[in-house]
Amino acid sequence: MADAPPTILVVDDDPAIVELITFALEREGIAIVGAADGREAIEALEQRPAPGQFCLMLLDLMMPQVDGILVLRYLHHHPGPTPPVVVVSAYPALLQDALDAGARGVLRKPFGVDELLAVVRRYCSTAQK
Repeated sequence: MADAPPTILVVDDDPAIVELITFALEREGIAIVGAADGREAIEALEQRPAPGQFCLMLLDLMMPQVDGILVLRYLHHHPGPTPPVVVVSAYPALLQDALDAGARGVLRKPFGVDELLAVVRRYCSTAQK
């Protein structure tokens, strides 16, 4: 049986961003699970059949109801393995708060496909290089 492709959780309330990331990464052999807000992201993390199945979470900060900072705080207090989180945001004023809350990196909107792929390759070791 073939190995499952690396899987990334993409959390953004803008469907166009999720679509763009999905289009770029599926061409690279990476599976995408999308979440429209922080609540969906937490549900996706809790519903995965095995811990550690997401090699990365790309997390928007500004979302309705449960924002990115709340997701980072949840991950900080969540028992068990959690994926590394790279914040994807156009709001530079919030980036330090995200890093302080546990984000491993930042991808500033607007970003290019090459920047996206560099981040993914850093955290998803089985992604095509």
